Amino acid sequence: MHRVVKSHVQAFRDEFALKLDESKLFEAFCAYCIAKQFTFENVNPDLLTYEGADPGIDSAFYAINDQIITTLSEAEKIFSSRKTDNAVRLVFVQSKTSEGWQKQELDVFSAAIQDFISESPSHTYSEYLDEQREIFNLVINNVGKVKSGRPDIDCYYVTSGPRLVAAEILAAKNALQARLCDAGLFDDCRVVALDRDELIKYWVASRGAYKAQFRVIGSASFPKSAGIEESYAVTVSARDFVQAVLEDDRGSLRRSIFDENVRDFISFDDSAINSEIVGSLISPSSSSRFGILNNGITIISPEVRLQSNEMYIEDYQIVNGCQTSNVLFEARKDIPQDATLMVKIIETRDQAIVDEIVRSTNRQNKIEDHQFLATMDSVKSIEKYFNVRSEDDERRLFFERRPHQYSKDNIPSIRVFDIKEIARCCGAMFFDRPDLSSRYPNQLVEDLREIVFSATNKEEIFSTSSFAHYRLKLHLSNNRIDPIFNQLRWYALMGVKYYICGPNTADVRSSKVEKQCEKINDFFTANDPSTLSQWERLAGAFKALGPFDRDRIKASRFVQEVREAALSIRAS
Repeated sequence: MHRVVKSHVQAFRDEFALKLDESKLFEAFCAYCIAKQFTFENVNPDLLTYEGADPGIDSAFYAINDQIITTLSEAEKIFSSRKTDNAVRLVFVQSKTSEGWQKQELDVFSAAIQDFISESPSHTYSEYLDEQREIFNLVINNVGKVKSGRPDIDCYYVTSGPRLVAAEILAAKNALQARLCDAGLFDDCRVVALDRDELIKYWVASRGAYKAQFRVIGSASFPKSAGIEESYAVTVSARDFVQAVLEDDRGSLRRSIFDENVRDFISFDDSAINSEIVGSLISPSSSSRFGILNNGITIISPEVRLQSNEMYIEDYQIVNGCQTSNVLFEARKDIPQDATLMVKIIETRDQAIVDEIVRSTNRQNKIEDHQFLATMDSVKSIEKYFNVRSEDDERRLFFERRPHQYSKDNIPSIRVFDIKEIARCCGAMFFDRPDLSSRYPNQLVEDLREIVFSATNKEEIFSTSSFAHYRLKLHLSNNRIDPIFNQLRWYALMGVKYYICGPNTADVRSSKVEKQCEKINDFFTANDPSTLSQWERLAGAFKALGPFDRDRIKASRFVQEVREAALSIRAS
């Protein structure tokens, strides 16, 4: 492995507390870097690789509506909704630590992919890849709900070597892409030979935030105010704005820059307003007046610089103007040269001001309170509680209420929990829903949001369940406890709670739960022989419940079986 790549891989290993051999670690690293190109959410590298017979595919996952999907249950949830324009991309990864390119290995990768997408595959797949095939069949059976009528496919062959120039390997890469296109199953087909330079760029991009620089036609500054360093109303070229701000290096829309915009894009078929926007944009009679006719876009950035007629922004979010931005991107090839756009740019690092701007700009569009999850008072209280607890180095965790909130602070990802992750931890441990945490994390946030994030709940339950999950991963990475707890990690959180606290657990709204949280924290912190022997007994009880195929795990009855098993060990 190239020395520079190896250094980045080791940083990745330390950040996620992974204990894998070099080959598997590189597979996880490559899959993670690639997955992060498709989502702004946190990505768990444990979900991207698998153990088992290798058919030439190291990782397979789906990017659906800017989320990384690896379970059939999650995919079924998506396609059970009424949404009919789901953006679906199937991603394959094959990675080699060597610094060279081997045509034979690329041929194996090609054959494996073609076998995977065939109706009658010849390979015997591991449970992980078998589930990815089931998701593929689900997607094909629901192409009526897929944007463009077919999914996209990306195939990444990765090495730590220099840029690919060998003609025979380039020909093999192009041949695979042609065969995928000829299969008629996909709308957009890409086969990428990812070299070390590009892989490093992917890794760096996964750690940081977006930057953009674009020319300003005209500008006016607002007076400075408390918490706002600089703010401008500027006029820009609509075409330049798309290329500099909205479009990434792959030519795709940077969907993550809309995370602060609480309303998602409404397709043209469902929105007469968006159809009007595109009409006024491309019509020769109105394109020159587009900047006047349109309400414009509001951007928040912690770093804003205007020098001469060049605007520079970093780590930016579009908090108002999602519809206009998406229309501009969809019509980018038809945008006339004379079309302009009005953009309001605000520099602030004050999260309270960000919340105020998000609320005020979106209130004008009749957004309801329940859509402002990150701005809920209870969620803010959880953040403050984590900040107070972070003074204790032993249990120092960070609650990332906003995406990439700690991206520049060099904090190991294993210590950072976003809203979805703390909902999974707390839902599993204190609300007895490890089934939702394990198989339906998005549904958990959606269905139990008002319960899990109720303002009456004690903040300690979020800290304790997150700390338990963090310590569980450390125990597993250091081989202190049985690997069964990795397979049943969400059930283990609930099971340990009952093992420590007994059948009569305290109400999450009462002060009694705080005392039980102390006991749970102490148990997960300890790694003495006595505590480890208790983990062994729990592992034995859980193993006795096997086998653990996914249908068994997602059954509601299994939750009760784990609870009873934990209580039986406590009683003995």
